[in-house]
Amino acid sequence: MQNALGKVAAELGLSVIHYAWGAPTERALPALLTRRTDRAAVLDWIQIGSTAGPDITLPSFVLRAANLRVMGSGQGSVTAAGIVAELPSLVARLTAGVFSVAADAVSLCEVERAWTAPVEPGRRLVLTPTA
Repeated sequence: MQNALGKVAAELGLSVIHYAWGAPTERALPALLTRRTDRAAVLDWIQIGSTAGPDITLPSFVLRAANLRVMGSGQGSVTAAGIVAELPSLVARLTAGVFSVAADAVSLCEVERAWTAPVEPGRRLVLTPTA
């Protein structure tokens, strides 16, 4: 896995939104950062979940190898006033069609079936109170 990540690191964008944390992050960060073409270009690692574990051990050389910015995203990382201040702009962009999301709505009563069913690449499963 580390070699495959290293091969794509040169083309990596400026941000990674990461849901897993834990061991996958411990392996991914050194592989990505030490193989980037432009290590001075900032890489924002946005941690939004911990499905693979709540902690990581990060060797200090990784922090010195590249311009890495680690941040959390969730309740507590932005104030309620900050969220409310962004809502008008977000609503305007949504209604203008700036964002496109391919979503499949599934009733919450179907969660067991939906959780194990395959989802097409690029599509998102959205659980709703009713279908």
